[in-house]
Amino acid sequence: MIYNGSHGSLNLYYKGLLISSFPLSKKKTFETYQYQGEYLILKSMRENLKIKQMIFTFTHFCNMIHKRKLNKQPIRRSDHEMFISCLFGLMKLKIIDNDDLNGYLIMPKKK
Repeated sequence: MIYNGSHGSLNLYYKGLLISSFPLSKKKTFETYQYQGEYLILKSMRENLKIKQMIFTFTHFCNMIHKRKLNKQPIRRSDHEMFISCLFGLMKLKIIDNDDLNGYLIMPKKK
């Protein structure tokens, strides 16, 4: 399901599959969502996690959500929130690129 805000929607893809959608508005901007990934990395570093461990954990979580989506199992809202943090964290660490299969697509609001 695609959620539209006053400024459009942010759609997240992983392995070519639409996983999550978030509304964009004045308060919830793209930069706000993007910061969640940076914050997850900072929080993990404060807890003395190594970069390899972070990469493994973020990737494992994204793979679990992808598997649930493929099997048409329900995904909790909190898991969608964690997914956006993990995906943007992996993008910040340059593990995945924003390309055709992985990343985000910003769709402006229809006129």
